[in-house]
Amino acid sequence: MRTIVRALSGAFIFFFLTSAQPALAQKLQRVRVALSTPTPHMAPLWLAKDKKLFEKHGLDAQLILVSGGSLVAQMLASGEIQMTANAPASLVNLIAGGEKLSFFLGLSNTSPFTLVTQPNLRKAEDLRGKKLGTARFGGSSHISALIALEHLKLDLKRDKIILIQTGVDPERMGALEAKAIDAAMLQRVATKVMTSKGFYPLLNMNQAKIPYQNTGLAMRRDFAGGNPIAVDGVVRAVIEGYGFIFNKDNKQAVKESIARNLRLPKVDDAEDFYQEALEELDRKPYPSLEGTRIVIKYVAEQNPKAASVKVEDLVDTSWLKKLDSEGFFEKVYRGKF
Repeated sequence: MRTIVRALSGAFIFFFLTSAQPALAQKLQRVRVALSTPTPHMAPLWLAKDKKLFEKHGLDAQLILVSGGSLVAQMLASGEIQMTANAPASLVNLIAGGEKLSFFLGLSNTSPFTLVTQPNLRKAEDLRGKKLGTARFGGSSHISALIALEHLKLDLKRDKIILIQTGVDPERMGALEAKAIDAAMLQRVATKVMTSKGFYPLLNMNQAKIPYQNTGLAMRRDFAGGNPIAVDGVVRAVIEGYGFIFNKDNKQAVKESIARNLRLPKVDDAEDFYQEALEELDRKPYPSLEGTRIVIKYVAEQNPKAASVKVEDLVDTSWLKKLDSEGFFEKVYRGKF
C-alpha cells in the first residue's frame, strides 16, 4: 500500500518534456500539448507518443506535464501551447473572459472520483456539519464534490458542509487518516487503498453514472482554423492510441507506458491504473454535452460571467464526426466495439 501512495505522490510532482529527435522534428509540424494531471485517462496520448503514432500523421507532438489546470489554461490563452488535456472548468472561465477555445475530444466523460468518508459516516445526512477535502477550488475534484453533494440532496450552506483545499490524492488520504477532514474526493487507486483501511465509499460517481465532463483535449480556435491537417492528425493519432490500449494483446506495453509516466516503481503496480483506463475510456470519445453543461453550471456559481457560456461555445465534435463518417473507428477497432 505504501508503494502505491508513494507512486501517487511522485506522479503529481513529475515534470517531463518529450520531443522527437531534432533531425526528424524539422520534417514534422510541432504541436505542444500540456497535460494538467498524470492520470490513466492520458494513456491514449502517452501511447500515441510511445508508438510514434503522432509521427505517422506528420506531427512532432511534445507532451508537457504542468501542475494545475489554471496554469495550463493560462499557457493556452497565451499561445505558449496549442492544445491541452485538461478539465473543462478552467476553460469555461477563459471563454467567459473572451478567449476562443474548442473542446474537441473527451478523454474522460465521467467523474473518476468517489466520495470517501470516515468509517462511521455511512449516510448522506452524516456529512452535515463535516469537512470535505478536495484539490484546488475550480478543479475537477472540487466540481465533482459539488455535484456529489447535490446528488446526495445535500447543500453546502444549509447543511454547513465545509470544503477544504487539501491537495491531491496523497494529501487527501493523509488528511483522512489524521482525521483532519471527515471526507474526501478520491480517484480509483486512492479509493481502493483507503477502503482497504476501513474508510467508507459513500458515493462512486462513475458507478452512479452521474453526467460529468472530467477531462478532454482542447485547443485555441485560431490554431484549429489555421492548422486543420495538424488537428486532424492529432485526433487520428490519439484514436489509434485508444485502439492500442483496447487491444488486450498490448496489455504489457500499455502497463509499461502507464508505469513510466506515473513514475511507478514496478510495472505490476500499473494494473489498477490499466483497469481504470479500460473502464473509463470511451471507444468513441465524443465530449459529453450534458456533462459539459453541468460543469458550466457549477463554474458559474463561482464566476457569474460563466453563466453566459453555452456548451456550443466550447464543444466541437466535428473532428470526431469526420472520422466517424469515413469509418475510421471501425478500422482502428477492427469492427469491435
